[in-house]
Amino acid sequence: MFHLACIFYLLIVIYSIMYQTRVIINYKKNKKIKIKEASGLYVSKSILNKNDLGTLYVTKINKKYKDHYDIERNVIRLSEEVYDDENLASLTTSFYQVIKALVFQDKQKRKENKIKFLALDITNKISFIFFIISATSKDLGVMLLCLGLMILVIIIRYSYIEKYNNLVEKNIIHLKKEYKLKDEELLIVEKTLNTLILNEISIQLFNCKY
Repeated sequence: MFHLACIFYLLIVIYSIMYQTRVIINYKKNKKIKIKEASGLYVSKSILNKNDLGTLYVTKINKKYKDHYDIERNVIRLSEEVYDDENLASLTTSFYQVIKALVFQDKQKRKENKIKFLALDITNKISFIFFIISATSKDLGVMLLCLGLMILVIIIRYSYIEKYNNLVEKNIIHLKKEYKLKDEELLIVEKTLNTLILNEISIQLFNCKY
């Protein structure tokens, strides 16, 4: 039973690695598809303006693949490539970060979610400590507690997916019109967004990013 619990834990780790790898592979492929004026900055501002949030700050960071919405400071942070380059990867990445920002624009809800994400982060760390303890002691009870905490994090994080999907549906038509996306390009965008949304769970589990 202990070994089965360990295998289940490792399957969750493999899931995380799989989705994070897919995100990077998709990004590299989409970089090759040039889209005029589709830099991360322009795309972000276009969608924010459409949603009456043109004053939300979009900033550039030096770290690659670290694009994220900073819920604590209510800022969208884009890597240098995404911020400046005009291609499908920049378009998709920045659009997704704006979608995340839109979810948390209610000030009261943002405060609540800060606390919730902090709690999830702490829960992750406790779960990992329990895994180390159970792996060294082969204590089944501790391992099951570790898995229970991980599953709780997954369930809570999964509850946000519908919110992301709804906002994608509301804004993707604007994206298609604004950048004159072809049907095949739009299909790539939709598939990439789906991967990014599902990757939210692995991000929470192992990167602890918002």
